[in-house]
Amino acid sequence: MTCDKILQEICAELSEDIDSQVCDRLRNHLQECPHCARQLSAVRTTVHLYHCLGEQEVPLPIHARLARMLNLQDAAAMKR
Repeated sequence: MTCDKILQEICAELSEDIDSQVCDRLRNHLQECPHCARQLSAVRTTVHLYHCLGEQEVPLPIHARLARMLNLQDAAAMKR
């Protein structure tokens, strides 16, 4: 997935147009902040790997750890 596609998805989640000021600030920040750029890259890689698994069951401890790392709700609730 390209950076532009990721930015579009982030902006869509924020209900913002890709050309909005919010998305411009996100784009600029990601270009200037190595930490956030690495975080985005790690999330992108994780999502890609999850998609590569297809319909395989991910063990709950791994799912829970990933959910914690991404600051998501508990893994059991996410699976419902």
